[in-house]
Amino acid sequence: MFDLDGKVALVTGAAKGIGAHTARLLAEAGATVVASDIDHGGAAPDRGRFIAHDVTDGEQWKAVIASVEATEGRLDILVNNAGMILNKPVLSTTLEEFRRVQTVNVESVWLGMQTAAALMARSGESSIINLSSIYGQIAGPMQAAYSASKGAVRMLTKAVAVEFARAGYGIRVNSVHPGPVDTDLGRSGLAPGIAAGRFASEAEAKAFVAAQFPMGRWVETADVAGVILFLASDASRFMTGTELTVDGAYSIL
Repeated sequence: MFDLDGKVALVTGAAKGIGAHTARLLAEAGATVVASDIDHGGAAPDRGRFIAHDVTDGEQWKAVIASVEATEGRLDILVNNAGMILNKPVLSTTLEEFRRVQTVNVESVWLGMQTAAALMARSGESSIINLSSIYGQIAGPMQAAYSASKGAVRMLTKAVAVEFARAGYGIRVNSVHPGPVDTDLGRSGLAPGIAAGRFASEAEAKAFVAAQFPMGRWVETADVAGVILFLASDASRFMTGTELTVDGAYSIL
C-alpha cells in the first residue's frame, strides 16, 4: 500500500530539510519526483528532476505545473512544504514582516492547490499534503506571525479537502504538523534565547529543547517524511481533511 510506482510527485522547498528527505523517500517508494525550490542548488532525487521555483509567484506555479504536465504527463502527489519562520515578538514585528510570512507560508499553499488541481484530478486518486506545524495548533513563543500562518494552513487544508471531496475531484488534502525539527529552520528558533543570555550556546539550547520532548529528542526529518509517504500512498486512501501531529508528544504537555 506504500508503493508509489507510476506516480508523479511535486515537492516544494526540496533543496534541504524535510523537503529533501521527502523527495528522496517518495522516489525510493517508486514515484517520479519533481523537486522544486527557490534555492537553485537543490539536488534532484534519483528518480526525477529539480526545478527552480518561487512558490510565492503565481506565474511560476503555472509554469511548473505546465512543465510537469509536458514532461511527466500527470501529477498524483503535491507536497506543499516550502515555508519560513519568524521568531520575533509581536510588538516589534512590522506589518511587512507579518505579510511576508503569510505570503510564503499560506499564499504559496493556496496557489499550489489551485494551480495543480486540474492536472491532479485527471489521475482519479491523488493526494495533497500541506506542511503546517504544531504552532498552527498551539501558540508558539515569539511566533505570532508564524502561528497565524500555520493555523491558516490547517484550516485551509480542511476547507479545500471538503470542497474537493464533494466536487468529486478524487483529490485528498491533509496537513502534517511537526514539532521543532532538527534542521536549520527549526534550530533558528534557538537564536532569541541565546541572544538574551538564557543559553550559553546553541548546543545548550538544543539540549534544553530536547528535554521538553517526552520521547527525549527533537523531531527528525525522517519522522516527518514517513508520515508524508503514508498520506501520499493508498494506505491513507480514505483520509482527507485530517491533521497529523508529529512531535513525540511535545505539544500535549
